[in-house]
Amino acid sequence: MKKRILLFFVLGVIASLCSAQPKRTDAIWARTAPAGSITIDGKMDEAVWAKAESLAVDYGQIAGIPGSGYTAETGIPKDPVHAIVKFLVSGNQLYLGFTVKDSSIGGANLSPDNFGAADAIILNVRDKSNPAARPSPPSEHLWGWIKADWMNNDVNVSAVGAGPATGPKNRYTKARFETATTVKGVTNDDSKSDTSYTVEMRINLDSLGYTTTAPQGDIIMINLAIRDIDWYWPVQDWLTFSRVWVQGPWANVSDKDHLRLHTRPDVTTTSGEAPTIKPEVIIPDGKNFASPAIDGKLTEPIWKALPGFRIKYGDNALRDTYPGTGSFRSGQYQPDVNGGKALVIDSADATVKWFFKADTLFIGIDVRDKVVQYSSNYDRWDGAIVTMTDRGKQNDLDHDLVGRKLTVQVDSAKNSPTRLQDYLPFLRDSLGGARAVLSLNPGTIVDTIGVKADSGYQIEMAITLTKMGYPPGRGDGIAFLGVDILDGDSFVQAVNSYGTRTWWFREHDGSDGPAFCYMDPSVVVTSVAQTGSDVIPTEFALLGNYPNPFNPSTSIGYTAPHAGHVMLSVYDMLGRSVSTLDLGMKTAGEHT
Repeated sequence: MKKRILLFFVLGVIASLCSAQPKRTDAIWARTAPAGSITIDGKMDEAVWAKAESLAVDYGQIAGIPGSGYTAETGIPKDPVHAIVKFLVSGNQLYLGFTVKDSSIGGANLSPDNFGAADAIILNVRDKSNPAARPSPPSEHLWGWIKADWMNNDVNVSAVGAGPATGPKNRYTKARFETATTVKGVTNDDSKSDTSYTVEMRINLDSLGYTTTAPQGDIIMINLAIRDIDWYWPVQDWLTFSRVWVQGPWANVSDKDHLRLHTRPDVTTTSGEAPTIKPEVIIPDGKNFASPAIDGKLTEPIWKALPGFRIKYGDNALRDTYPGTGSFRSGQYQPDVNGGKALVIDSADATVKWFFKADTLFIGIDVRDKVVQYSSNYDRWDGAIVTMTDRGKQNDLDHDLVGRKLTVQVDSAKNSPTRLQDYLPFLRDSLGGARAVLSLNPGTIVDTIGVKADSGYQIEMAITLTKMGYPPGRGDGIAFLGVDILDGDSFVQAVNSYGTRTWWFREHDGSDGPAFCYMDPSVVVTSVAQTGSDVIPTEFALLGNYPNPFNPSTSIGYTAPHAGHVMLSVYDMLGRSVSTLDLGMKTAGEHT
């Protein structure tokens, strides 16, 4: 017998029910400009630039959390960077416009040892052209008054004095990366003060795997830095050299975070106010449930009521379902073990659930693992790393927010298989801000020979948010999170042993791409997702969906009085079919 679930909804109604959410400083729209509306001449005098979204990038200020920052590499800046950066797309080309105030401009023809002693802009656009390469590798773009053996000699500048080149010949062609500059002043000459320079850039996105012209648009992953050297001309000892960046300081390394440039063909320079960019993840409020006992056993009703997300080694199709840029920042790594990389026969597989209640974030991780072991070698650990940004602590040098590794490792002690690592022991013992327990599932034995199949383990954590830099009441409710599952499998034949790390959004505290999560008090956990009841229902019924409102996914609960084939049909309010999914045969009982 077939049972057909009918779910009616209107997207506009769902959006109107969403609570007010904080503005994202890690994301911005790159509006679509008409074809041919921009000429790369360094002037930025086209009308579309006035309609572009912009960011202020100022030395001494944070241009968006969590990854933006600034630092003085030498001296104390007397003329720090003050810049405006604008973003547009047109015909799958990314256009960037920079207006930089600067009273001392230059840097050409310095010795190789002083490569960095230059006014320059460096960019890292993540290259997602190869879907198998996760996370997407960096794509380096350089511009500036940089040493000639790093940059070519093609000068496209309207100013007195030497101008910046467009980029190294072995990296860029004009078809891929085009720049032009206008300078108000005289470069490499401090006999009088300069005023500013303006840069227009065009980056061809075709070879980088983006399709901004698709109906749904795309999200360009980028970070950029503005480097500044002052009062150097004629050449002398460095006086001041500094840099300020948006979400990441380097062009050839992806760390800290990336700016999400949202694009869509209907978000144009004439379409009015840009749409709100929603959080990548909503963390619900568990106020209607009792707080779970932190014993490493995810048996309390709230854990059963929550949906979760899955992390699995070797599954790019699963990563494709991650929200936002998560599908291209998530990834995996297999280090060498015993001199090589053995075939992974029991891949890491875990489900993560979380919620907040008052000022506590609760995290539950269910790990399915047939070979559970303890090892002192990090590459062979079993366990999980939750990375969380400390909202109350900046790095001393870079002034960006500090990421914390909250690590739980499988221990060999029979009575206590929990070993806390990295920041978690300090957070628990010195700050009184954490509880974390790992428990072995029935039948699991911690060993390193893999003779008997195990049944996995569970991790339960409670993080006191006021000990992670939040004010009482959770402040803006924003959390930057990542989860990394560690899986070491050892066997009698040592050459068959291996270790893997598989992560959702962010691998560890310094790597790129934590998820932008919002602890939303308007999204409250109900029991609709609860499964596993021993009572057979007497009729078919929909139990509602959670979360509701939702973005981008929801879990639908239903009951069936007997086994049958289940179809899910989604209709709009006019009765038009939106989507139909074949869910296959299901047993009698409660399902999600």
